[in-house]
Amino acid sequence: MTDATSPAAMLSAARVATLRTRQARRGFWFPLVLFGLIVLGATPFYRQTVPSGSGCAAAPPGTLCFETGHPGPLGAQAGLGSTAATVYWLTAVVLGYAATLAFYRWRGTRTGVAGRALPYVLAGVAFLGLAVLASPAVWAGAGPPHGGLPGDLTTRGLLPLLVLALGLLVLAYSERSAALAGFAALFLAVALVSNLYDVENRTPSIGWTPSEAWSLLPNLWLAGLTLLLGGLGFGLAAALRGRGGRNR
Repeated sequence: MTDATSPAAMLSAARVATLRTRQARRGFWFPLVLFGLIVLGATPFYRQTVPSGSGCAAAPPGTLCFETGHPGPLGAQAGLGSTAATVYWLTAVVLGYAATLAFYRWRGTRTGVAGRALPYVLAGVAFLGLAVLASPAVWAGAGPPHGGLPGDLTTRGLLPLLVLALGLLVLAYSERSAALAGFAALFLAVALVSNLYDVENRTPSIGWTPSEAWSLLPNLWLAGLTLLLGGLGFGLAAALRGRGGRNR
C-alpha cells in the first residue's frame, strides 16, 4: 500500500477536504456587514426630543423631559419615537434575515457548496419574537414594571442588539467556526454594554461629547460599527484566502 492510499493519508486528505468545504461555504461576513448597516440605520429613531405633552408640565425650565407612556415593543422607554423604532427593527431585521438566506443560497449555487443559514434565520426570527413578547408594551399592567425582562435591558430601547448577538452564536455553531464564535461572544458583550451602560460617559476621552438629545448614539454606534468592521474583516480575510487558493 503506497503512502497516498494509506489510511492515515486518506484520513488527512478527508480532513483537508472537509476544511476546504467549510471555508468555501462560509459567507458569514455578509450578515455581519448587513446588520451592522441596519443598526447604524436606526440612528434617526434614537434622537431624544422634548415633548410638549402634559407629562412634562412640571419639568424645570431648560431641562429635557421625556414622556414614557406608550413605549413600543422594541422601542425605548424615554420618548424616543418608540413606535417608529419598533416598526423599523421588526421590518429591517426580518428583511435582513431574508436577505441573508437569499445570499447563502445564491452563494451555494455559485460555489457548489451550500451554506447553513436556515437555522440561523429561524433562530433569529424566534429570538426577535421572544423579545417582542417579553417587552414592556406587551406586559403593560402586569408583572414586573418593565415586563418580562430586567428594567435596564429595556430602558435604552436597544434590545434588538441582543437578538442579533444570540443569532450570531447560532450561526457560529451552524458554520462550525471558532472565529465567528469568538466574534459572536465579543458582540454579545458589546450588546450587553450598549443595553446596560451609558457609553457616552466614555466618549469624551476620544474627543466626542454628544448632545443630550443624541446621548444614545454611542451605544448604538458601538454595536453597529463592531458588526460592520467585523464583517469587513472576515470578508477581506475570505477574499485573500480565496485569491491565495487560486494562485496555488
